[in-house]
Amino acid sequence: MNTQQQTNPDRIISRAQFRELTGMSRTTEWRLNQEGKLPAVIEVNGRALGYLESAYIAWLKQHSA
Repeated sequence: MNTQQQTNPDRIISRAQFRELTGMSRTTEWRLNQEGKLPAVIEVNGRALGYLESAYIAWLKQHSA
C-alpha cells in the first residue's frame, strides 16, 4: 500500500448533520447560504447536497474566534 496515499479523505456531511452540529434552523441555513456566509454546498450523486467537513471546520474556526 502506498504510504503517501491519502487514508482519510475529506468527508461530506449532510445539510441535516451541518444544522445539527451548528444548532441552526433550515431557514437560517438557507438565508446564510444565500448571503454567501456559509461554506459552499456540494452536490453528491446528482441530487443530495452537503458540505465538505474541512470547509465546515474552517468555517467554524473563523466564526468561533
